[in-house]
Amino acid sequence: MAGRRRPAEVPEAVAKLTPADLLHEALTLEPGELTTYNRAHTYSIRNQMLLRMQGVREPVCSYEGWKEFDRHVVKGASGKYIYRPITVKSKDELDENGDPKKYMRFKPVKGAFAYSDTEGEPLPEVEHPTWSKERALGALAIREVAFDQIDGNLQGFSFERNIAVSPIARYPMKTTIHELGHVVLNHTVREAHAEYVQHRGEKEFQAEGTAYIVMNELDLRDEFDPAESRAYISSWLKDETPNEQAISQVFKASDEILKAGYPQL
Repeated sequence: MAGRRRPAEVPEAVAKLTPADLLHEALTLEPGELTTYNRAHTYSIRNQMLLRMQGVREPVCSYEGWKEFDRHVVKGASGKYIYRPITVKSKDELDENGDPKKYMRFKPVKGAFAYSDTEGEPLPEVEHPTWSKERALGALAIREVAFDQIDGNLQGFSFERNIAVSPIARYPMKTTIHELGHVVLNHTVREAHAEYVQHRGEKEFQAEGTAYIVMNELDLRDEFDPAESRAYISSWLKDETPNEQAISQVFKASDEILKAGYPQL
């Protein structure tokens, strides 16, 4: 009986990548640079960054997924690493039943192949669905209310599950996504107000980081200034590196806002 094949060892260049590395990649892209990855399959922002850092600049899909497009992976092609969620048990913490606590972690595995790794029929023309602010607000159960502040420097604000954008905001859509980010990241619940005040720099980084990623993914290059957005993030972080959890929440919030604004299939 043949022994079970051992999984391939993850290359050091991939294994050593941190959430901070992925975030840096996300915040240095210009709008429109992520328009090809999802032609065959929708990947999370986290995985798009991982693919990009492996040098991928073309559509990707799983081995089986390519068959749905009448394409097959050529012999000898090497898969690209993507993060897959796995459940791990704590060695030290117990849950309410006395069992080891379970946590979700993301493990890089070879799970995607690029278009150039395959042969077969050309990809069909894809008509990408239109993202809608109104659809996102409805799906997220967030209400847009009237802007009632007299401070001309205030671009927008949010509270509980409400957002408001100044009628003279320089970048209305970017400000909308920024305020949506605050709500989705749970910065606006009353119980979190003291934490927001104490860690305002981190919270503003999260909201603006979410806005930057979403605006990039939607290719809204004419509706905000990427350099200005990066400077805003830098000013709040003050050269500090955000922790892994804060970064992961940015990726999650970005995916959630993007998904909410697209038609649900």
